[in-house]
Amino acid sequence: ASAGYRGSASAGDRGSASSFGKSSVGKNGCAIARGNGAMVRGGMGAVLVLVEENAFNCDIRFWKSEEVDGERIKENTWYMLDSYGEFKEVEE
Repeated sequence: ASAGYRGSASAGDRGSASSFGKSSVGKNGCAIARGNGAMVRGGMGAVLVLVEENAFNCDIRFWKSEEVDGERIKENTWYMLDSYGEFKEVEE
């Protein structure tokens, strides 16, 4: 699944979703989101990738990927990058 500007994409188990905004996948999927304030979430074993852009030119400011392990990165929980480029839990 994919979505354009400020869109939202979702896919089921073992699926992949990419967007310029928010992406969500089921277990063992791959969610990728890029932009300012981009958000991702996934089921157990999913790979989450976030890309934060510079506000003034859309170049990459930070990017980070994590696997949903149920402890450090929780399943079905929204994440975005903080001002240091680290994953942080957020409300949708």
